Amino acid sequence: MLNYKTLLQTGLMMFEKAAIRRIYLAFFLVFYFSAGANLKAQPFTDPALFGALPDTTDITISPDGATAAAIQNLNGKSLIMFYNLNDPSARPTGINADGLNVRNIQWANSEYLLIRISQSTTEQTTSGVEVLEFFRWLSYSKTTLKPKRIFGNDPGYFITSAGALIATPRGESDTAIFSRNSTSGQGKAPVMGRLADNNVRPALSLFSVNLKTGRHKRTETGNEDTLDWIVDSSGTAVARIDHDSLTSGRNVYMRGPNSKNFRRAFSIEGEKGYGVDYSIFSLTKDGRQFIATRYGNAGRRSLVLINRETGEQQGVLFENQEYDLDGLAYDARTASVSRVLFTADMPRAYQLDEADQKIQSQLQKALPQAVVAITSRSDNGERFIVEAAYADRPKQFYYFDAPTRQLKFIASTYIDLENAAVAKKKRYAYQSSDGLTINGYLTVPANANESKMPLIVLPHGGPESRSDMAFDWWSFFYAARGYLVYEPNFRGSYGYGIDFRTAGYGEWGRKMQDDISFGVEKLIADGIADPDRICIVGASYGGYAALAGATLTPSLYSCAVSVNGVSVLANMLGDAARNGGLSSDYWTVRIGNRFRDAKAIDAVSPARIADKAGPPILLIHSKDDIVVPITQSIDMRGALQAANKEHEYVELDGEDHWLSTGETRTEMLQRSIEFIDRYIGE
Repeated sequence: MLNYKTLLQTGLMMFEKAAIRRIYLAFFLVFYFSAGANLKAQPFTDPALFGALPDTTDITISPDGATAAAIQNLNGKSLIMFYNLNDPSARPTGINADGLNVRNIQWANSEYLLIRISQSTTEQTTSGVEVLEFFRWLSYSKTTLKPKRIFGNDPGYFITSAGALIATPRGESDTAIFSRNSTSGQGKAPVMGRLADNNVRPALSLFSVNLKTGRHKRTETGNEDTLDWIVDSSGTAVARIDHDSLTSGRNVYMRGPNSKNFRRAFSIEGEKGYGVDYSIFSLTKDGRQFIATRYGNAGRRSLVLINRETGEQQGVLFENQEYDLDGLAYDARTASVSRVLFTADMPRAYQLDEADQKIQSQLQKALPQAVVAITSRSDNGERFIVEAAYADRPKQFYYFDAPTRQLKFIASTYIDLENAAVAKKKRYAYQSSDGLTINGYLTVPANANESKMPLIVLPHGGPESRSDMAFDWWSFFYAARGYLVYEPNFRGSYGYGIDFRTAGYGEWGRKMQDDISFGVEKLIADGIADPDRICIVGASYGGYAALAGATLTPSLYSCAVSVNGVSVLANMLGDAARNGGLSSDYWTVRIGNRFRDAKAIDAVSPARIADKAGPPILLIHSKDDIVVPITQSIDMRGALQAANKEHEYVELDGEDHWLSTGETRTEMLQRSIEFIDRYIGE
């Protein structure tokens, strides 16, 4: 279980002078960015430089603009640091978050910072002994640095959640509103040690939390079909959204201003496994309409306005004719969407507040080599935290003071790589087997001549995700070692519209794999890649693609590396079926029916066709992976052993699906590069 006792006793953490000096200088080394700076290429090839967690992961400004909170890592230890923006000479204070995976931080108000953490544990469930990942919120006072844990498990029910922060009412300084799955008040408690009980179902309810004491009380009670709540800026629930199991749609229940009861206002159409017509996220700031995402005429996900009473669309807030929205930023201070996120080669943001968008456009002109996004602001709109993303260097953080028009550099995500011009990304597109255009990105080593280079193919996970042109630690490490890296956005990837995404349904190991193979063949035909020195590497779905490449197109690759990859699709579908509900429908649509399509599914399951494997295979898997269980790699190892195929197997102790620790990231890079060098190196 989570070791909160040690964390709660830590309080203010004092560091040695050298450590404080390093953090202080890293954050407040203030200078005006020079867009024309020439970076000198250096031989940065150590896996530890790229595998280490970022020196600074995130920075957010307090509502009063006086304090910046940052997730930072020092000598392998995770810290939450507070910096006084009114007095840069003031010594920063810190919280020891070492041993916990800090997922994100968010100011509830100018005194309390909320920290979302996770940690894995092994528990006895109705399905046997399983690895579970717990998510929890902690509330920290910036003055006392004393934590309060928010929520815990309901008695004996392990799946109850940390919840989602949905409102921090400005008039109630010590209160926050969360939506959270809970079994409290839902009947008898299940037997201790069980994951589930047929007589007790979790319900998504609303809770008011006192941030000073950590105490909470239920304010609204949902049911087992409740998926979301919509609240106004005071944290008062105005709508409840329930899943309709008969139609796979959504029923929206509204409450009038003078009523305590909810009534069904309208329904949203849905189709099993395919999702719903549109998804509601919040009210507008004035509370008159809903903000939702919906596929527009161009088949791209856009941001729209929905009538609160009828469910009819009334306008469009933002749309891009070429790219989908990647996500939305939700501001708990206003209980409304604040900006939209999309990727047009580089990740981009559009601010819904016109004044913020104007400032962001001006900052973009000040940093022409970067892609700029405002990610945090003070309530009065005068102070901002700004992120700058690049195609050839790590992301940077800036502080902008609007009244004085001062833009100051404050931190880099990777200090040691800040001036290491080891590579640069660029776009690369081609036609797949059926003529579909596939976009992807090449990470090209510095000073490379791009002729007959050793190639590493690095397909992304998801698979409904996507690669982009911004710096990332994995591809840049391989490029630093002299390899050309290709990241294809095969069909089924997110970002290119509904038709492109659904073109991947049922195509695992088939057209999705063709998209990858045709990209490799195009790089060979263009004379860029050496056909005798190609390795395919990936994690999660990318790990599956690596194994599929080694078994379905074995002559194309000289080696393959799977990190937390899938090898038996039927088992993956079985796991989803045991979890039940929307997860099972989702994967059935995207992969197939595990009974009706069993033969076709096995035909593209690498562990089922291990006898066809050609190149040597390296299997790396995290022991605490709850997304793709380690049994997937164990099954692949057994199948390769039975087929007498060359392979290696590595387990990462105490690690999760996302490789959240620097030690195991570094180990993964070290093991994989040793393996890759052996088969396609000089």
